[in-house]
Amino acid sequence: MTDLRQFGIHKGEGRYHEEIIYSLAFLYNIISRDIEQYLRPFGLSLGKWNILLVIQHQGGEKGIAQVEISKHLIVTPSNMTKMIDKLEQEGLVARSELEGDRRVNMIKVTGKGKTVIEAAWPGYEDRMKQAVACLQADRQRRLAGLLTGWLAKVV
Repeated sequence: MTDLRQFGIHKGEGRYHEEIIYSLAFLYNIISRDIEQYLRPFGLSLGKWNILLVIQHQGGEKGIAQVEISKHLIVTPSNMTKMIDKLEQEGLVARSELEGDRRVNMIKVTGKGKTVIEAAWPGYEDRMKQAVACLQADRQRRLAGLLTGWLAKVV
């Protein structure tokens, strides 16, 4: 367990903003490392996985504009291009021009991509459940409400 005192943060000294931010950052690092390790046998990084999920859930059958993916994931368009190039080379996504506007690339998950998502999803969901299992269900509900409420106010 990480002791926040190593960063000059002493629990209960009224500096809750620091406790919150550092705790969230540490939790994100721990959980993302675990999920990265889980996704590796599927040939996926966490970045590729997140892109696939955005395309699948936001784009559906018609696809999603490449620039919209980068907005959902807060990634620069140039980095997004590189990641989508890799996913396309691996046969997990397909790119096509938007009818009537060749400047816009529409991205869809391929059949192979859907198969990978379906294969990886159960274990991914289990990892997320395990990450919060130390909290009772009512605390999970409360924390989810607090975090999504906070997110709604800053986005």
